[in-house]
Amino acid sequence: MRKITIATTNDGYKIEEIGHQPWHEYDGLSIDFILDFKHIPEKEYLLKVSGLSKEFEWINVEDDAFIFDLEKIKRNFSVFSECKWMKSYITLKPNYEPALDNSKFIVSFSATKKEIEVNAPKKIFLSHKGADKPLVREYFQLLKELGFDPWLDEDAMAAGTKLNRGIYQGFKESCAAIFFVTPSFKDEDFLEDEIDYAIDEQKEKGDKFAIITLALKDSNHKTGEIPGLLRKYVYKEPKSQLEAFREIIRALPLETGKKVWKN
Repeated sequence: MRKITIATTNDGYKIEEIGHQPWHEYDGLSIDFILDFKHIPEKEYLLKVSGLSKEFEWINVEDDAFIFDLEKIKRNFSVFSECKWMKSYITLKPNYEPALDNSKFIVSFSATKKEIEVNAPKKIFLSHKGADKPLVREYFQLLKELGFDPWLDEDAMAAGTKLNRGIYQGFKESCAAIFFVTPSFKDEDFLEDEIDYAIDEQKEKGDKFAIITLALKDSNHKTGEIPGLLRKYVYKEPKSQLEAFREIIRALPLETGKKVWKN
């Protein structure tokens, strides 16, 4: 475990970081708040931690949920600088334990590397030209009905979000990008950015990120031209929507759902 300790002091707080100890069975993240308040109700500890959390940009508290921005933690603390698994956000529950010093108490938040990877967002980014949105919406609905989490700009971004920032965040939270290449699709403007983001994510995440490119025909039976940067990846020219969807499912780095009863 790689640890961050935040200890309250008379004039504020003191923060330290500790690298992974080889004797520890699991790597991961542990954040300990060491408080100078021994004899107060348990709920008061959370109020103290919530107040202290306002000092840090990498913690958000929403109601009773503590949300940690793993990428910001990685940037702020050198012990995580080489941890590729420190991505996106994770919500952690507090654990309470007495400190060795009887006058103090510890509120800790922790997750193993495996838990972080399992709980990481696994969205599927749907890249397309605006003119093809009705077609792409059909794939969006099918993916949702099968339990996947597709990312479509008009649904994923709140009003007022800057488009390029929203797209960038969408890729950060995705495990795959599907490029719907019709004759309308051109390697320019935001589509150019999306291709670049996808390639960057694939390099960083390796087999945890798939680039899925489909060359589709329009109503005039013309096939979309694959952009040069995507040609080095395998692409398909499906003859039907059913075949296209089958190629998507085969290429995703995720297992399909378990066979369980609906209720």
